[in-house]
Amino acid sequence: MLKVLTFLGIGPRDGYQSTTYTKHDGSEVYKTHLFPEAVAKLYEPEQITVFVTPLVQQDEKGYLKYLNERLDSQLQIENIPNGNSEAELWEIFQICADAVDEGDEIIFDITHAFRSLPLLIFIVAVYLRQVKNVTLTHIIYGGYEARDRHTNRSPIFDLTPFIRLLDWTNAVNVFQRSGDARPIAGLDVPEDISNALSGLSEALLTNRTLEAQSAAFAFNGLNLTQNVQIPAPFGMLIGQLQANYRDMAVYTPNANPQTSLKKQAVQIEWYVENQHYLQAITLIREWLVSWECLQQNHGDWLSQSRRQAAEKALNERVERRDSEFAKAFETLIADQTPTKLWHQCFVLRNDLAHCGMRHNPKPQSATDAIQAIKTLFQEFEKFVQQNLD
Repeated sequence: MLKVLTFLGIGPRDGYQSTTYTKHDGSEVYKTHLFPEAVAKLYEPEQITVFVTPLVQQDEKGYLKYLNERLDSQLQIENIPNGNSEAELWEIFQICADAVDEGDEIIFDITHAFRSLPLLIFIVAVYLRQVKNVTLTHIIYGGYEARDRHTNRSPIFDLTPFIRLLDWTNAVNVFQRSGDARPIAGLDVPEDISNALSGLSEALLTNRTLEAQSAAFAFNGLNLTQNVQIPAPFGMLIGQLQANYRDMAVYTPNANPQTSLKKQAVQIEWYVENQHYLQAITLIREWLVSWECLQQNHGDWLSQSRRQAAEKALNERVERRDSEFAKAFETLIADQTPTKLWHQCFVLRNDLAHCGMRHNPKPQSATDAIQAIKTLFQEFEKFVQQNLD
């Protein structure tokens, strides 16, 4: 059902003045002194709910009686308090929310909403979309103050794009914190941006690190200033995303292993900060294998046989380090840090990969495992800074 939720005030001292309202898309006009009547005629809702305070009900100008006569069966009257306290504002919030049913289409009219009510209506709109799955068709405002004084025509402003900005802000926040691009892709986003973000999201969430670096490079290559489909505030949000993922970008990661390793460390940091701990520990492990390949000149760092040889070398050093002889002469053993990192990573990664399905898992709890990963990352970060910066 298409419903309009509107408000009625007592108006200025000399009353609301008649004007010809022009629909937001310019398609129709309607002349009246009360904007809710124009909304009912121009937008043709099945029901129009008008919220009125005790002051409006008692007002001698008779606006409520006029609307009741003009709109008849379309009109539903809801009484609200004056909004003189926080408790009364919450009461108004609840009354507005209760006036809407699951799955309704709604138009909010804030023209005659008093004081802080327009802001409250924006919040109600966001809330209802979430909890009652409503479709917000329009938030409108009859701009009598912006009328053409020669023709006495007043524009109707559609404020719905400001709700869309909230959607964009939330979607960008979700992507920042989780790497999930679905909320952004679900918006009215240009295809090149949607495809670039989806590619980056899928690569991050599946731990395809080289693919993530290429995707970040492609995303940062988008020229937002030439895309007329993106309003300026939305472009700023996407521009912020580009800046945040620029440090992950590599043009040809396969051909630039040293550069790729530096960028992978950035990706690992992103995983830890955003609580993707399984991806973090998995990528640290692979980073150490890649480091071993490059240090020992094992050739193609992506060759399966070369990587297996690097893993074997790391495992052998762990075994030597754990021997009594090595413990006695620990300070004489070169390359202690990668060996130590590899050993810690091996234990943590196995615990997570096997879902803790064993007697007396180590670490003993999820909390312990997370703390161990954070501690390991701090040591890993120091090693990267000392050797790649």
